[in-house]
Amino acid sequence: MRFTKTFIATGSTTFSVATKEEYFDNADCTGAVVATGSYGVPDENVQYAPALAASVTLLTGENITVDVNPATSKYAVATFGITGSGVKSPQLVGTTMYARVEYADGGYVIVERPALNGQTTSGALLLRNDELLALVPIAGFTNSFKVLHRYVQ
Repeated sequence: MRFTKTFIATGSTTFSVATKEEYFDNADCTGAVVATGSYGVPDENVQYAPALAASVTLLTGENITVDVNPATSKYAVATFGITGSGVKSPQLVGTTMYARVEYADGGYVIVERPALNGQTTSGALLLRNDELLALVPIAGFTNSFKVLHRYVQ
């Protein structure tokens, strides 16, 4: 499966994020695309503020002091959809999409994706070494964050 997140500038301090999943003939991501999944709308809209100095715990456990941009993220309200020749038995159970994606060699994977519920989260963003790091606050500390997600180009 190839998982892609696309970041789209929507204003001077805002951007949206759209997720797409692609499944191929073979589990090693070769061959034709047999399934494509997404929420059909941008997953989230992010607004960020001017930089401030903060302590950040990296995925390696290293702590650094660096300027970060505080950010607020608002998720969409949407269910996941998946289509394609390899998709078998798609079912929405409550707000979760389940589907079986079959590969050319007879193998398969079960896809389970919950709906987005419109929640709002707060954290910060850090661009470091050509990577975008999404940060979450460390409870009980002022201007202290840890890495939640790491995005590479």
